[in-house]
Amino acid sequence: MAKLERVSEVSVFTRNQKLAKEFYTRKIGLKVRSEMKNMDYLQLGVTKGGEDAGIDLWQPDPKWGQEMYEQNSKSVGIVTGIGFQTSNLPKTVEQLEARGVKVAKDAGSETFARFWDPDGNILFINQEPRPKVRRVGLQSVSFITVVSRNEAKAAAFFRTIGFKGQRIRGEGAEGRDFTVYQLSPNGTAVMPFTPSRKMYTNPADYENDIALIGEDTGIGIEVDDAYKVQDKLLAKGVKFAAKAEKQDWGGVRARILDPDGNRYMIYHMER
Repeated sequence: MAKLERVSEVSVFTRNQKLAKEFYTRKIGLKVRSEMKNMDYLQLGVTKGGEDAGIDLWQPDPKWGQEMYEQNSKSVGIVTGIGFQTSNLPKTVEQLEARGVKVAKDAGSETFARFWDPDGNILFINQEPRPKVRRVGLQSVSFITVVSRNEAKAAAFFRTIGFKGQRIRGEGAEGRDFTVYQLSPNGTAVMPFTPSRKMYTNPADYENDIALIGEDTGIGIEVDDAYKVQDKLLAKGVKFAAKAEKQDWGGVRARILDPDGNRYMIYHMER
């Protein structure tokens, strides 16, 4: 059918994969979804299955090639843009703090917080609006932010490749609305945004986000047939950084570019 099925994964880079695995599983409560030790591949998730994205935990290695090693090493200790959903933010924050996790609620917000892993990577926690049942803990990877120079162009790109937009209202009178883009109601959303200096309390965070424009997002999108999806997207004018090709890990992978030059992996596993 040439269809994008789900946002299946997003990468987080660490200096020590073993220690990071202990942190995310024991303190955050994530589960191992997939592991290939011969390829240093480890994917974690809020649950062992589910429609939301898994987190690929990578330790940069010189054997990947010097250019990739240096690029990915720079991605350790950044604002990842990964957001987890909970239905009880106050109690979830309390739980994480009791486990020794560094957590901070955003100033003036009752529904948004962030936490730091041992490498300094920053991840977010968002409370769903008006939860019917309040449950402590993380429930899914709900969104991944993508930095863009122009949100309107980024939005058009995601609609072109098959995502549907959903408006998210900001908090309070001055809260800014955002639009997220999903492939399915229960799947992880992608949220493009254009940074402005007033969004940040730390000027360095603004500069770091701007520097991410035109880089590999680390986002993987599972499709039913990478070759057919490639043909469909090429016909719509979507640009490719790499065409569909078989990989030694058992899949067929291509890389697409958004209008900012941000890269996304699309793939299917060979059956």
